[in-house]
Amino acid sequence: MSRILPIRAHDRKHPSPASARGGRLPLLVSVPHGGYSIPLDILHHIDLEFKDIFPDSDPCTRTIYSFADEVFSFHESDIARAVVDLNRADDDLPPWNIDGVVKSHTVMGKEIYLPGSAPDRRGIEILLERYYYPYHQNIASALADPGLLCALDCHSMLEFPPETSAGETKTRPFICLSNCGDENGDGNSDELSCPPDLLNLLANCLRSVFPEEADSIVLNAPFKGGYISRYHRGTVPWIQIELNRRAYLREPWFEPASLRVDNAILHTLRKKFLQALTVFCQEALARQSLENMESSRSFFFPATPSLS
Repeated sequence: MSRILPIRAHDRKHPSPASARGGRLPLLVSVPHGGYSIPLDILHHIDLEFKDIFPDSDPCTRTIYSFADEVFSFHESDIARAVVDLNRADDDLPPWNIDGVVKSHTVMGKEIYLPGSAPDRRGIEILLERYYYPYHQNIASALADPGLLCALDCHSMLEFPPETSAGETKTRPFICLSNCGDENGDGNSDELSCPPDLLNLLANCLRSVFPEEADSIVLNAPFKGGYISRYHRGTVPWIQIELNRRAYLREPWFEPASLRVDNAILHTLRKKFLQALTVFCQEALARQSLENMESSRSFFFPATPSLS
């Protein structure tokens, strides 16, 4: 992606205490797929109704993960994923990928544009200039914050794999956390977006607030990590979060005919996620502080040479 200059670790200053931020959690939160909006100038080219846009987006995630007042940096978009997918590379386009950054089909396989109305190259560039590049540039700029502990890219997933998802047949878990590693969070350190111990810490914090779903909170399956967490990694750890929509798009909370969702369940989920993230930050910062103390101790008090 040539137009975005991600901040790398060596560009950041020394960390500052999280307590200097009015109690906010030292996290960057990204919610890229929560919007439903279609730009007015292409609305007459779109062959979708709200009932198509709703499941193609990550419905209600802008409520579940609405932590703008609780974290250091918060990023969301109101653009529908069917129009611009912020979690794709800017050159990932049809016909090579119908589910790319500017799509030809929804995740359910429905054609997005009326015949002959799909945007041409200039139309794609305009969409990227309006919605895509600003989102990524804002994230890249925010990553320069020296106080950040971790970044989270927050999503929801269909309860069952769509027919367009080849090779995935099993029922999906309640929550999937991803760092581009394996089922334990391990992998090549050059490819991981987050250290395994930090990923497992968040998983355990979520298991504590969702005890009835603890066995269904897993790592890197069915998703191993998306474009945002892979592209922007290297400054702070990135974790992708996928919440199964069965947590809120089921009766008695959801009316499929009207697509109405009970706000009570959304706010309950938000409260539990915030509780887990608070403990996660406390534990991670405590570990970080202990490691810094041990590092300082080993510097000032090197090990006594053996006399044997």
